[in-house]
Amino acid sequence: MPLDHSKANVTISVAGLALSCINKRKQNRCEIGILRCDRHSPALDIQRIELDPYTKSPLRSTFIPHSLNLDEDIFIDAVRENTDHITHCERGTSTYMRRGFDRLDDIGDEDDFRWVPDLEGPEFHNRKLRIKRRSILQPTIFLSDGILYTRQKTDERFARISLNGKPSPVPLGKFAHGLSADIMGLDGGELVLGNRSEGESPERSARCLIRLPQSDYVKYLITIENECLLGDETDGTDFRLFYEVVKDPDGQRFDLRRIVETGCYAEPEDPIEGRKDFSLDGFPEKCMVGFLGKTDTLKTDI
Repeated sequence: MPLDHSKANVTISVAGLALSCINKRKQNRCEIGILRCDRHSPALDIQRIELDPYTKSPLRSTFIPHSLNLDEDIFIDAVRENTDHITHCERGTSTYMRRGFDRLDDIGDEDDFRWVPDLEGPEFHNRKLRIKRRSILQPTIFLSDGILYTRQKTDERFARISLNGKPSPVPLGKFAHGLSADIMGLDGGELVLGNRSEGESPERSARCLIRLPQSDYVKYLITIENECLLGDETDGTDFRLFYEVVKDPDGQRFDLRRIVETGCYAEPEDPIEGRKDFSLDGFPEKCMVGFLGKTDTLKTDI
């Protein structure tokens, strides 16, 4: 069945340069590390959206002010009861995948999580990568609950190229701009956001708490963005910056290039081996959210 976004009490939308994983050792929580560099600056906004009581269509939205520190980790916890005591829902996160999927031929559900590039999957390294600089993932967002899916996919198609050794372009296809999560079934509870460190008690140690109580006539949209402030004049994309955080045991690194269809009568100017219907183009100005499908946590350095 396709995702029914109308059932979500809260939607969390992440775009820009970030790495994510699902921690199976922590009730399948999702960890999203915002990758810091000179040309990126993270922002987090919370909107309260009032709904028509009869049609459930949006009537108006307002921004909720907050003092969350974006230099510290942020925990987003679903709770069952709106009390002073935080009782966690331990449902964890899951990824939405539906029916056939082909990235290059643009076949698949628009929300399918597989549009998000998996750096540890067969399209890239096909092995577990090492976290070498966890400190530049700041903040890391820890999400306890939700269905993860694609936040809008690209119009362009991309090829993978090697940054060390022969480029040997491999056509891949379209990717997600970012990822989103729908949180449903709060059952009269609330969503709680706060700064704290791993292992600290949420009841006693969380700081800058924001509480979003569930209501039949209100939805919330949490937007987290880490987009470029300035362009990069060198050839290449910000995909290369993932290797400031992760390392392939053999030192392999990749980047992306745009590919365009040549059509049935044109000759490709920069052909791709094995695919005469596509030609290499320039470097896209895209900041993507990457996924680490074999990694449990972003918290551990090598």
